[in-house]
Amino acid sequence: MSTIYYFCPDFSPPSAGTRRLYRHVFHLNQLGLKAAIVHQKRGFALTWHGYKVPVIWLEDQPTIDKEDVLVFPEGMVGLMKETRRFPCTRLAVVLNWAYVYINLPKGENWKDYGITQAITPSPFIKDFLEWSMELKVTLIGNYVDTTTYHYDPSLKMPKICYMARKDLSGEILNAVFMRKASSAGKYQWVCLKDLDEETYGQHVLESRIFLATSTQEGMPTSILEAMAAGCLVLGFSGMGGNDYMIGDGEKQNCFLVENGNYPALGKLLERITDGWQMDSHRYDPIIIKGIETARQFQNLDKEGESLKQFFGSL
Repeated sequence: MSTIYYFCPDFSPPSAGTRRLYRHVFHLNQLGLKAAIVHQKRGFALTWHGYKVPVIWLEDQPTIDKEDVLVFPEGMVGLMKETRRFPCTRLAVVLNWAYVYINLPKGENWKDYGITQAITPSPFIKDFLEWSMELKVTLIGNYVDTTTYHYDPSLKMPKICYMARKDLSGEILNAVFMRKASSAGKYQWVCLKDLDEETYGQHVLESRIFLATSTQEGMPTSILEAMAAGCLVLGFSGMGGNDYMIGDGEKQNCFLVENGNYPALGKLLERITDGWQMDSHRYDPIIIKGIETARQFQNLDKEGESLKQFFGSL
C-alpha cells in the first residue's frame, strides 16, 4: 500500500499552517489511506493541536517507494529540488501565496523540479498558481473547529485580540493606545502569540474585537475562527481574505482597511469602540454575518472527503 508523506517544518510555535498539515494526515488515516508527517530532526513532533498521527524523520533516512506520494509545503523548495528525480508522485500543498517565490531562485518555478500540481484551500492561491506557474491546482476543504470557536455573548469582555507573528501592526496600535486618551485604550489588549490552542481559543471567545493585521494571507483561518466566535473583525484582508471578507453592503461581515494601512486601522478602531459605547448592539448585524460566513467551514467531514477524493484520483 502506498504512503502519503506530508513534509512539515520543524517549527514549534502553534500555527494554523502546521495544524492543517497534521489534520490532513489525520483525515487520510481515518479514511483508510496510509499517511504520515515527515519532520527533519529525529524525535521532533507537534502535539499542541491534538491530532495524533504517524510521524517519521528524515534523519532516519526513510525508504520512499515509487507508489508513494510526497507532499511539500510551499516553503520547502530545497526538498522539492532534492527529490526531483524520485520516481514517485510529488506535489505541493500551498497555504500562503506570499511564501511561494521567497525561496525560489529567480527565473525558476516548481515545474523545473517536477512539481506539476498542487492543492490549496484558498481560491486566491489557486488562481495565483494557475496564472504564475501554470500548475494544475485542486481546491480542498477548510475547517473551523466548532467546539473551540463558537459565539457565547455571556463570555464577551471589553477585549481586543490580535496576532503579531506575521505583522507588527497590532503591536504598534497597542503601543499607541496605551498612551492615547481613547475608548480603545480602555480595552484589554491581548497578543495571540506562542499560546497553546486552549488559551488562544479562550482569548478569542472572550474578545469583542479581532484585529486582522496580516497583509499576506491565503485561507485566513484565524479570521474565520474569530468570526465563528462572534468577534467583530477589523483590518486587512491579506489578499486571500477577499474571498470571504465583505466590508460593506447588506452582506457586510467585517470592517476592511487597505492592506498595511495601520494608521487607518487605528482610526477605525477608535470609531468602532466609540460607537459601541453609545449602542451596545450597534454592530450585531455584522457579527451575525461573520458567524454565518464561518459556518460554511464547520464540517470536518467535508474537508476529509475533499482530500480523499483528490488522493484517490492520483
